Amino acid sequence: MQWEQALGLIERIVRLAALVIVLVAYEPSKASAQSAWMMTERLDLTPVRDSRDGTRGLRAELDIAAPIAVVWAVLVDCDTAAQHVPGMQSCKVLEQDGAGLWDIREHRVKLPWFPLVLRNVVRSDYEPLARLRYQKAHPDGQRLDGEWRLTSINGGSATHIVYVGYLTGVLPIPELILRAYVRDGIEAVRAESLARARALPRSIP
Repeated sequence: MQWEQALGLIERIVRLAALVIVLVAYEPSKASAQSAWMMTERLDLTPVRDSRDGTRGLRAELDIAAPIAVVWAVLVDCDTAAQHVPGMQSCKVLEQDGAGLWDIREHRVKLPWFPLVLRNVVRSDYEPLARLRYQKAHPDGQRLDGEWRLTSINGGSATHIVYVGYLTGVLPIPELILRAYVRDGIEAVRAESLARARALPRSIP
């Protein structure tokens, strides 16, 4: 019993230390204009549970003032993912369906509160301009899966997104840190989509 209590205390200390590190690491980013904009448009992340096994996850719902083709292009873009996805060091397509309905990618991610670069191999299945589902390419008992569902709104000028994701068993990640990481990832998709939409050529009356 004493050993279990000691382990529990150590785990709480690790979680607290991780929280302090991530808050410190995230603080400098508030100085940028883009981060300031993000802070005023915080997403509402809702805790969810997988009805199959009770795994906890996060759900987000938002509108982006960009055409669905632009948002979709951001989601599936592996070549420039490291430029706008928080923590993404590299993205590499390992296998690919000739029809473009699925691929397997290697992601190397560096979280600000973890000293090592994490390598994830993920399979993504595509319903173009509608749904992107992802999961670990080689299931090993850990949960790293979810989906993005897209709907065109406002006559095609905007996109409604529903995101649901599960990440468990990889690291002892405190929920507050996990929520911040997921939120920043979704907000990065929104910011990149808006930037690409603004760069689209305007029709001349």
